[in-house]
Amino acid sequence: HRTTAEKMITQGGLLTDFISETKFKPENFPKRNRIVAGMCDALIVVEASIKGGALITANIANTYNRDVFAVPGRIGDYYSEGCNNLIKSNKAALVCSAKDIIYIMGWEEKKDKKSENVQKKLFIELSENEKLIVDLLNGSGSLSVDIISLKVDLPSSKVAAVLLNLEFMGIIKCLPGKMYRLL
Repeated sequence: HRTTAEKMITQGGLLTDFISETKFKPENFPKRNRIVAGMCDALIVVEASIKGGALITANIANTYNRDVFAVPGRIGDYYSEGCNNLIKSNKAALVCSAKDIIYIMGWEEKKDKKSENVQKKLFIELSENEKLIVDLLNGSGSLSVDIISLKVDLPSSKVAAVLLNLEFMGIIKCLPGKMYRLL
């Protein structure tokens, strides 16, 4: 894998837990995959046997609260058993195309954000708590319920209710990992 590693360094980067000259050992894959699972927004399993290494990575990604997706395969196919089992056990969302992932992850391009924001400011009446949260999100990008709760000094249950209301009004969007951002 030396040539692959050299290519990665020249074209982007290489991150490893291991020192140079570490010998290839199957038990090192889960350690490496822990890094992959931690760095990704979402993990997509395309093919995996029932004991495939991709399932280890999927389980790690789930413990890191990452979104996990799997492409279903033919029933009885050796390399589809892992994906099908992830979907069956609700450890991965079923996806059939890149469009599914783009939609689920909320990666669609936004149209003319300026006019949308102006319209929201002009025509929507917000409560005091709603204004607090909108102002916080306006300067922060996306935040979790817990962080919002800490920053606006409101109980998580109250923040969750306000966030739901703001989502119904089309002002914010719930992202994977229970993160929220302004639309």
